[in-house]
Amino acid sequence: MAVVAQNLVKGSTLTGDAAAVYTAGAGTTVVNSVVVSNPTNASVALTVEIQRNGGSALAIVPSRAIAANGTDLVPELARILTQGDVILASGNGLNIVIDGYLLS
Repeated sequence: MAVVAQNLVKGSTLTGDAAAVYTAGAGTTVVNSVVVSNPTNASVALTVEIQRNGGSALAIVPSRAIAANGTDLVPELARILTQGDVILASGNGLNIVIDGYLLS
């Protein structure tokens, strides 16, 4: 089995609507590090959901205020994903970076 460290989301700016930020490919994906930053001058609500392949989206972080110029590590996203699982997120103007491992 190969274990390869990956930048799953190298950096993405979120919008006010929930959108896919990562879709797991073949094999198993282990998310081990997430950083969300707020470069704006106001507090912004972060929402994160996981949609398992073929299932409904489930809120992992229903709404968390990220302070102006603040960061959050989002430990709730330390998850194992299989092919087709999707991470969705929203938070107008927030930046997100996700790292992890691909197992094949």
